[in-house]
Amino acid sequence: MTRVGEGLFAAVLDDLCRHPPARRRRLSNVELAAAIRDRGGDIGHAYIAQLRKGQKDNPTRQAIEDLAGALGVHPAYFVGGRRELAEGETPHWRHEALKTLFDTAHGTVSPEDVAAAISSNGRFGSISASYIRELLNGVSDNPRLKHILGLAEHFDVPPAYFFDDRLARWVDSERADLVQLRELGVVEFVTRLAGKVPELSQQTRRATIQAIADALEPGKYEGWFIRRDQESR
Repeated sequence: MTRVGEGLFAAVLDDLCRHPPARRRRLSNVELAAAIRDRGGDIGHAYIAQLRKGQKDNPTRQAIEDLAGALGVHPAYFVGGRRELAEGETPHWRHEALKTLFDTAHGTVSPEDVAAAISSNGRFGSISASYIRELLNGVSDNPRLKHILGLAEHFDVPPAYFFDDRLARWVDSERADLVQLRELGVVEFVTRLAGKVPELSQQTRRATIQAIADALEPGKYEGWFIRRDQESR
């Protein structure tokens, strides 16, 4: 996963204010605050100024969505995702996304494990296991940016995963495939095989590739390796 660089949020917000979509002139902090209020949000112009300068760097999920809505961009854009909105799209925090990440994680993973890992990292502040449970259950749905980044890095997904349904479908599909490959032992096999490749003859490499290809064809695999082993006894 590509890490979201430090200061990205401030840089994105400042650039959007300087070059707002569908507008020829700059958007002032006061104008942006007014636009957010018109949409039912509540972010003061002084706080917007601090966010643009990077003096404040940990807005809530709701603040990210309010800023994105007023600026006419996808909230995922603030965390390294796509900028453009699809027609009729109304993106929002996907609280079910975190449960999916836990369900598809390798091995048994608990909120305590995740909280300890993120908190010990030091880059994303601290987070408690109880708060992660609240996010999992939908009791809390307004995490701050650093928690979003920390969760994304821990589970090795783009931070935009939590906002972008289209991206999430692709990521979930990739993770589901990986789960199946692990259950089949393919990941372990390939890892071991990669370490042995320099020792294998070209004939063995070709035979291995053919055996794998045949095994993936229903009714085709006849256990060539097993037969040869039995014949040699």
